[in-house]
Amino acid sequence: MNPVRKRPGAVRDSWIGARDMLAHPTIRRLLLAQWLPCALAVGAEALLVSYGARRGLPAGSGALLMGAPAAGMLLGDLIVGRFVRPAGRERLTAPLVLLLGAPLLLLPANPPLPVTVTLLVLSGFGFAYSLGLQRAFLEAAPPDRVGQLFALLSTGMMALQGTGPLLAGALAELTSPAIAIATAGAATMLVTILVRR
Repeated sequence: MNPVRKRPGAVRDSWIGARDMLAHPTIRRLLLAQWLPCALAVGAEALLVSYGARRGLPAGSGALLMGAPAAGMLLGDLIVGRFVRPAGRERLTAPLVLLLGAPLLLLPANPPLPVTVTLLVLSGFGFAYSLGLQRAFLEAAPPDRVGQLFALLSTGMMALQGTGPLLAGALAELTSPAIAIATAGAATMLVTILVRR
């Protein structure tokens, strides 16, 4: 008679699975490649209203500044997701991460409001980079832990998107919103190294 193997509890099983997946180099790299650019870009976006106020832009411009990256994200997901084949999306991943960060470097120059909004739309378009990581992420997932891996992705995304604004806000207190936004943009561009690997 075979002894019955006792399964660990749900919490312990979840903890073990998360630990094992984070220890896997490919999975860890793919998680970071999805978490970090989003966290940095969201941190920059959290400062847009104070950036506009510091520049003395009209009162209603805060809505334009906050809405521009979202409009760019919608356009990017629509265009890249609908009109670019999966292999093309994968090739575009690193350039789109660069696009996510590069326009933010120009905001300290205080361009006119229409140019600022255009730069933010372009930056938001860069969020489509995540579409190029989906196939590799799914292929790297352990067959028995696919659901848990996507839960880990979602949990990490929420945690880091909460941390990004905190860090950007702290940097803005020490410097200025424009410099903090540009720093987040530069850091986003550095993540390209991770994505290219």
